[in-house]
Amino acid sequence: MIKYILILALIVLLQINFAKGQDLQLTQFYAAQLYLNPAFTGANADSRLSTSYRTQWVGLPRAYNSYLLAYDRYIDEYRSGVGLLFTTDKAGTAGLSNNTIGANYAYDYKFSRKWAASIGLRASYGYRTLDFGKLFFGDQIYRGASSSVQPPTPNKISYFDFSSGALLFSQDDWVGITLNHLNTPNESFLNSSSAIPIKGSIHAGKNFPIDNKGGEGRKLEKGFITVAFQYRFQKEFDQADIGLYYKKNNFFVGAWYRGIPLFKAYKIGYSNHDAVDLLAGFAYKDLLIGYSFDITVSKYTMASGGAHEISLNYQFYNPKKAKHHRTKIIPCPKF
Repeated sequence: MIKYILILALIVLLQINFAKGQDLQLTQFYAAQLYLNPAFTGANADSRLSTSYRTQWVGLPRAYNSYLLAYDRYIDEYRSGVGLLFTTDKAGTAGLSNNTIGANYAYDYKFSRKWAASIGLRASYGYRTLDFGKLFFGDQIYRGASSSVQPPTPNKISYFDFSSGALLFSQDDWVGITLNHLNTPNESFLNSSSAIPIKGSIHAGKNFPIDNKGGEGRKLEKGFITVAFQYRFQKEFDQADIGLYYKKNNFFVGAWYRGIPLFKAYKIGYSNHDAVDLLAGFAYKDLLIGYSFDITVSKYTMASGGAHEISLNYQFYNPKKAKHHRTKIIPCPKF
């Protein structure tokens, strides 16, 4: 059954041109660890396959859809993780699509009995597509014409993009920082300058074990409350995600808030409240499935229809590999 689920997920991603996307908005950001921070590459498993799908503003025409596919593997003898990341998003009647294909690398170092660090890099090829033939310009309305006098523009532009990240972690704590678009690539369709600003992300969390009456030999019956936080900033944009989830046995539930209620908006009319997110999921053997729904709390209320998001993570384990060789075990959420 797990194989069929994975094959189905891959088929869906292949049908949407396999790799498109830039700066995705994900409620389950810790389910997309390679996207969140390249320093997560190779964490928690011999190898891992991850997918995410998000549809946003479903109450509006041409909802905003995002997709992600990632694979990573830890190489013991080099204390390194390597991975591939594919993302896509698409919105609007003209099909504006942002696309990236990235390669991740991370190296980890344990500098004490409790703490370790990981440094990661990502190099990506990005491209954007837009069907200008589906756009309707003002001169067409004025002239009552079916075509515009606007000069033709390319339907596709491409660029290279670079990101880096770092993590500090122990058995139950972690804190990380990511800097994306370090080279501020140009994404303009019009042969002008439209640089992508550097985007930063600071993320942290902690596990709180509870319900320990099962003893060390009955780990599946222990419960955990995990608290996590992310703060993002990019030019005149700031946003925070904070929340927690409770996991016991093979099920978990949680809630998150997105926004900065006490932060002064850059412009009048901008809202610092975005959404309240509800999360639920379960684990089946080595497969983790998560679902979340965003309840919009900004001035747009639920007229936008909110957002649905699904994540799948599958861990591959090699039984022949000694457990003590798997040194990079980052205790972050796995939903």
